[in-house]
Amino acid sequence: MDKIKLNLFDLKSKKDLLSVRKFFSKNILHWFNNDLSPNKKYFRKISCPLCGEKESNLAFNIENFSYHVCASCNSLYTNPHLKDGILESLYRDGTYQVYQNNLVKSGSKIRKGVLEKRKFNQISSLVNKKNPRILDVGCGRGTFLEICEKQNWISEGVETSGIVSNNKNIKIYNDDFNTMIFEKKYDVITFWGVLEHMFDPIFAIKKAKNLLNENGLISFEVPSSDSFLGEYLKKYSFLPTRYIESARHNIFFSKKIINQISKKFNLEIKKIESNGLDIQTILLEEFDKKTTDKILNIQDILNDLLLGDHYRVFLKKK
Repeated sequence: MDKIKLNLFDLKSKKDLLSVRKFFSKNILHWFNNDLSPNKKYFRKISCPLCGEKESNLAFNIENFSYHVCASCNSLYTNPHLKDGILESLYRDGTYQVYQNNLVKSGSKIRKGVLEKRKFNQISSLVNKKNPRILDVGCGRGTFLEICEKQNWISEGVETSGIVSNNKNIKIYNDDFNTMIFEKKYDVITFWGVLEHMFDPIFAIKKAKNLLNENGLISFEVPSSDSFLGEYLKKYSFLPTRYIESARHNIFFSKKIINQISKKFNLEIKKIESNGLDIQTILLEEFDKKTTDKILNIQDILNDLLLGDHYRVFLKKK
């Protein structure tokens, strides 16, 4: 399936990107002491949340968060790490709703008409069943599910923030996926930009596998620790407005850990691709069309080399 060359500023203006960073930075200040060190009430030291390895090396510091590279699986994570439930409170106390209502307006047509549609096409090409049942974890307003529902998929979602869909044919559970009890099985379970926010993403993947029907599919998109931007951050002092969003992106997956997850849970990797806007994130400037096209061509090569800032993964239950 053809990839999409996407201009970052078609999704969010430079002003919006800076506003998002400022918004979340302001709303998490209470997590830190007066000297901006992590408050033990909210943080604790951890081993790698993906493989359990205790050894790690400091990669870089951004906005009072220390990011470490796991010595075993090469994934990236914050350490000290937010305690279980702290990040979720940001989604439940109304903060995230303000963000959604005021800072995610630009680019919504592109997300729904192009990006979400491409996700659906990728998944549907791997699902050989009429009217499959799909569960989208962290579904937000249900934009992706609306596309699924229009194709006669039985569409359900989980969203902790309290946001609901206006589509009566889509069932959204306002709950925590990891603690929910399900009474049905699904053909597809998706996590689009969700696992990196979870305290225990491995448990979520294990639970998703157990909720799948035979030949069911798990698909997720996560920040990549193997990205060009990640390497750039290790060498140069730089504060990105995407990729690492203050507090919310706490775990970055390596290709190595994705392969380990596949083997551990007996899931077949159907496809791994890289999607990202590393170059534009670093430059963060709007250029004329000719220059922008050249930048997007470079980004396209980075994606082909799996060096974009996100991995999109499709795993099938054997």
